[in-house]
Amino acid sequence: MRKYTSIFTVAALTALSFNGLGQGMWFPEDAAAQYDKMKTMGMKMSWNDIYTEGGAGSLNDVVVHFGGFCTGEVISSQGLVLTNHHCGFDAIQSHTSLENNYLKDGFWAETLADEKPNPGLYVDFIIKMENVSLEVFPLIAQGKSEREAISEILESKMATYPSKDGYIGHIDPTYAGNAYELTIARRYPDVRLVGAPPSAVGKYGADTDNWVFPRHTGDFSMFRIYTAPDGSPAEFSAENVPMQVKKPLVVSLKGTEEGDFSMIYGFPGRTTSYMPVSEVAQQLDVMLPVRIALRDLVLSTWDSAMRVDPAVKIQYASTYASVSNGWKKWIGQIEGMEASHGLDTLRKREMAMVAWSAKQLLNPGAAGDLVASFATQNAALENDRLGLVYWQEVLPRWELATWSRLAQDLVNTFDKGGDCASAMAALQDFHKDFVPELDRRASKRLIAAWRAAGEDNGALGVPIEYFAETEAFIQGYFNPELYNSLPAVSPDAEVAALVAAHRNHLAFSLWPDLLGMYRAHSGKLREPEMEYAAGMKAWMYERMNAANENGEGINANMASDANSTLRFAYGRVGGFSPKDGVTYKHFTTADGILDKYVPGDYEFDLPEDLRIKLEAKDYGVYANAEGDLPVCFLAANHTSGGNSGSPVFNAKGELIGLNFDRVWEGTMSDFYFTPERCRNIMVDVRYVMWVVDVYAGADRLIQEIKFSR
Repeated sequence: MRKYTSIFTVAALTALSFNGLGQGMWFPEDAAAQYDKMKTMGMKMSWNDIYTEGGAGSLNDVVVHFGGFCTGEVISSQGLVLTNHHCGFDAIQSHTSLENNYLKDGFWAETLADEKPNPGLYVDFIIKMENVSLEVFPLIAQGKSEREAISEILESKMATYPSKDGYIGHIDPTYAGNAYELTIARRYPDVRLVGAPPSAVGKYGADTDNWVFPRHTGDFSMFRIYTAPDGSPAEFSAENVPMQVKKPLVVSLKGTEEGDFSMIYGFPGRTTSYMPVSEVAQQLDVMLPVRIALRDLVLSTWDSAMRVDPAVKIQYASTYASVSNGWKKWIGQIEGMEASHGLDTLRKREMAMVAWSAKQLLNPGAAGDLVASFATQNAALENDRLGLVYWQEVLPRWELATWSRLAQDLVNTFDKGGDCASAMAALQDFHKDFVPELDRRASKRLIAAWRAAGEDNGALGVPIEYFAETEAFIQGYFNPELYNSLPAVSPDAEVAALVAAHRNHLAFSLWPDLLGMYRAHSGKLREPEMEYAAGMKAWMYERMNAANENGEGINANMASDANSTLRFAYGRVGGFSPKDGVTYKHFTTADGILDKYVPGDYEFDLPEDLRIKLEAKDYGVYANAEGDLPVCFLAANHTSGGNSGSPVFNAKGELIGLNFDRVWEGTMSDFYFTPERCRNIMVDVRYVMWVVDVYAGADRLIQEIKFSR
């Protein structure tokens, strides 16, 4: 196999100007380069409206990274933040009890004093983003490691942004390590729950409607950022005050039409748009089907209990939603790639790269050699990668193993003479949402499937002997007595006795046993995956050169894959036709909520007071021109996980909706985005405001917001 060493010079990096930038997830500083194309689509903003370095009143000043896992946007001068219901779900659940069931009934703080703190929740405001490739690569060329080079540049860049004032920074590799992006943000750690609709609104349709259209989900919740009295970031304190925001978003009540320009701004998590075809095929044919099957086992077990026990439904609501989200997405990816012939398209693109590379004077045929090498490597790595998939699906799902990890933390802290309060609190929190018998049944099915796979294919590295030994010693980890004998934890428990009870439990060593075996398995992959990543870096470098030179059949649009940094994407509002005889309009209305209504149903029930208002068509100023209440709408914006809660803007930069999902038929956009099929789903801001105003009667919140009518 030919070895490739990429030598990056200032001249080479400068030459990569990314001619023809277009569809993708773009860094904010790319706004100027995208400006002409966006204008032709109807945008009326200047590129400075989209991004400037912090404090100038651009859109990036009011788009926040919500908790590090979602996006939010500031919609009032008092720091009111709008995000998705599912982004705020953990916070809502943490304040929920059978007596105050905010998941079922919703929550609306009547005063500032009623807004609920959420320890650990924060928002980050992006102050500055910058491509620092031309500063990092020269240091690497001088002999510094990538980590050393990044650290040196980051220290220099952060010199005027002190951490004591809440500033944080990071430099992330992009384009498979062919470029580096600096992000400087300011973190605010006092974020309080202000309002959330009932789950019958925020999760309407639940798992049946997840990833699909037509959609009628009011997926939103409201929080508020608090600061110290001087406006600086501060941990929760009774002395803190609502954040003062100079230029919050304007909420548009004008709605959308087919073909309108739209732009989304947020923190997409991860895409793999440039993955070699042989690896995409491996994901679709091998890895994803196993993930789907394993999650199906635990989800079906949880679901059967949640449907009959309201307490279990509360306890497992957040976990179920998280696990099912990936499960359904992967099913859609497989079906979407097949229906769109996505793999064929990606293969044609790859062959165009090979043909272009064969004609080059420098490293002729490099792309072809890389494609062949990827195919060989993927075949060789398949069993070890699949074995890792089993570990990744089993460890987080087996709650007894989680208990063992927390028990280990408690005992280790005690043995070192430390304060055990936080370890005890973590165990208490675990038991709050833990149903031993349910985990025993679900995990038993999961482990049985894992063992069966190992018996069929010894190369997967399943720890069959370990489970056989434990069965001989303690009658197996699924003995009901093992679960029933877990020590109870209470705040007033005697610490030494509690530590001894955990140390002596037969499941105490489960986590370190599994973790050691997992690390051994993943360790085998480290070196070959590093070699594979080096090939990916060379492959991306070839693609960047081909795009820059407008190679025949080469897509010149080279947005970097998502990596949880701030990005914008744009596209037209519009419906689509996923298959023969099926066409979707670009929007849904409240009539569809009532059409789907099933009294008492787990997913499609409605609170009586909401149903009455909808039936009365009491829509007020939030109705469209036809007198209907819009609920959700579609557009061809490239999104991914992390874009949940992202604001969606019209041509003037006014807020028209919140992104919360993609269509089932287009979830393959992480591999292959096509505007003919891929659509993101957004809740119309008019429905959001109707729920807040007309249904919840939260007039004090409405008074904070500036509307464009």
